[in-house]
Amino acid sequence: MYSLPMCPSSDAAGGGRRARGRPPNPQLQESRRNAIIASAYEVLTEKGYERTLMSDVARHAHVANGTLYRYFDSKRELVDHVFDYAVAKAVDALDISSVADEVSDAESDPLELITAFGTRLFALIDDDPAIVRVLTVESSAIDAELRWRVVGLLAMMDMGLAQLFERFVAEPDVDRGAWTLLGRMIVGMAGPGLTMSLTGQNATDARSEFLNTMRSVADGGLLNLAGHDDEAGGDDA
Repeated sequence: MYSLPMCPSSDAAGGGRRARGRPPNPQLQESRRNAIIASAYEVLTEKGYERTLMSDVARHAHVANGTLYRYFDSKRELVDHVFDYAVAKAVDALDISSVADEVSDAESDPLELITAFGTRLFALIDDDPAIVRVLTVESSAIDAELRWRVVGLLAMMDMGLAQLFERFVAEPDVDRGAWTLLGRMIVGMAGPGLTMSLTGQNATDARSEFLNTMRSVADGGLLNLAGHDDEAGGDDA
């Protein structure tokens, strides 16, 4: 009985089964993943978390829905990466360590940190007005986990700025808590700074006046109060 010739098996021909298609390229995969996160950031800042659909992100990133889900299982998982993306963008733009170098090179009063940091904050908001909302209001409203991440981010920035002030402090008797409050005040400038940008108050004079006001509050308020507390403590002793 005649039988058809057997095709050689892939094991016999090639010493093992070979997968179809090209092997995965880790660099390409990472690049595509980062591109999807950047697209998700753009969509979320425009539409907000609740109104954003995964299909919106896929469309913006020019990938199929199936491709999107190969990288991220859910919108909530994707938002975690968007939050990290926004944090990295803000940290890179504000660059607290280089602010310290700028003030140090100028041999300035530590309160110059307010002007230096505030100027960078205005530049960041001008470049990306939505970033403050994404990192605070939007993220805090999603769930408790992200809300605590926002709290941790702000606390980290407060601490970083407080440590900078301590490095340049001219008055060694100033209580450390005053620097912490001052760092918190500077981080808090993001809110008024965003309002000024959104309402068109972009004039250099208006911004300089705002930063000078913050310096006056620090110098005549927080630091002066800390000095009085130290003097009061000394009298009691």
